[in-house]
Amino acid sequence: MIPSMQRFLAIAIGFAALALAGCAVTSGGFGGPPPKPKNAIVTDFVLSSDVPVIDRGFTSRLEHKEPGLTTSDRKPRTIARVNDEIVASIVATLREGGLDAQSGSEDSLTLSDEALLVSGRLRPGDPDSIPKKKKMGFGVGYDGVVADMTVSYFSSRGKQQLLTFSADAKSAGKPLTGKQGKAYGEAIANILTSEKSSPEKLSPEVELQARRIGRAAGERVLAYAREQGWLAANEGEAAAGVKLPKPKPEEKPAKKPPKPAT
Repeated sequence: MIPSMQRFLAIAIGFAALALAGCAVTSGGFGGPPPKPKNAIVTDFVLSSDVPVIDRGFTSRLEHKEPGLTTSDRKPRTIARVNDEIVASIVATLREGGLDAQSGSEDSLTLSDEALLVSGRLRPGDPDSIPKKKKMGFGVGYDGVVADMTVSYFSSRGKQQLLTFSADAKSAGKPLTGKQGKAYGEAIANILTSEKSSPEKLSPEVELQARRIGRAAGERVLAYAREQGWLAANEGEAAAGVKLPKPKPEEKPAKKPPKPAT
């Protein structure tokens, strides 16, 4: 073989090896299930332009506090407040289930971190799934918003996508009531305060929809964490103060009647 051709092939093979190495780092290269993350980071949502967010009660409270609030400021402030409510609901659900979670961004992580990244995009759902006399979006008379979620694992070896799923208000578990419901609401309020979210509350219908989307997403992440062995099967119930029923003792087989004497 001509020497110059040999050198050309050697250089090409070297570049190919470097490219493959770079791809391995980008995709994660864990070679198996990742270990339990130290914490979970829930990032802000991306909102599709097709999803209206209308909360006249919230904007009225804003205008009462800030009389000079312009019409152009209402929409982004309302969107930001709904986003904060969903993120806080996910964080509260993950903490309730036993994961150390907080809101944040991927940019805040360093190579020494081993974190679960939870991100999502809000989009319109299937029009056929919306109840009659309802419109698509957030607000009184609105429904049908879907959150497309992505769960990734971030570490010094790169970022590995673990799970994608969709969640909506209807896919959340049964609403928490009594002491659990009160504790869950207080947890969300504390998270919103710590993140310096707008202190004005959303209207009840908008708040309920946002929280149920967040809870549905959080419950799915917790289910995955249990599948990976990161959490005990009943760790979430224990953290929430739910008493599980005691397992029934195994029934002993009935004694066989003695054989008749011959």
